[in-house]
Amino acid sequence: MYIPVILGTAREGRQSEKAARFMLQEALKAGLESEILDVRDFRTPATDNTEQIPQARALEEKVSRADGFVIVSPEYNRGYPGELKMMLDMLFKQYAHKPVAICGVSSGVFGGSRMIQQLKLVCVGLHMLPLEDAIYFSRVQDLFDSSGQIVKDSYYRQAQRLLKELAWHGGALKAAREASPGSSP
Repeated sequence: MYIPVILGTAREGRQSEKAARFMLQEALKAGLESEILDVRDFRTPATDNTEQIPQARALEEKVSRADGFVIVSPEYNRGYPGELKMMLDMLFKQYAHKPVAICGVSSGVFGGSRMIQQLKLVCVGLHMLPLEDAIYFSRVQDLFDSSGQIVKDSYYRQAQRLLKELAWHGGALKAAREASPGSSP
């Protein structure tokens, strides 16, 4: 099962990259095929929802193949980064009927909870299935050691539980998509 991790910010010095690498490591340990899809690799100079631009064609190949997604994103000013929205807006039907787990990252105590709330609405608009559970990487500056390893063991259990749920939904929705091809919006 292919479930990529979308890293939702292009900001220099981004702390959420550590959380995305952690989720990738846990996805691989769970037996999933995964990689990081970095918004930096799919940036466009302006909004463009035509699927003909090179960035959209490169993204379409991965999104079409995906059975689900993990989005790791920081909370900026109570929302999600614009470059994440631009990346999601490049495609539409390729996201339909696929589950998504959202992980919030912040330097504060809420772990990106407001960003997660907003992003779930966007995912519903893309006909995705956002999982109820999420991971909140609160006080990210204190969560990882100097080598980038997470220092709180509870995150391993959270990640494995979330990925197990995501894989279950990914398998169920894949079977449904295959049973009724062409039913996507």
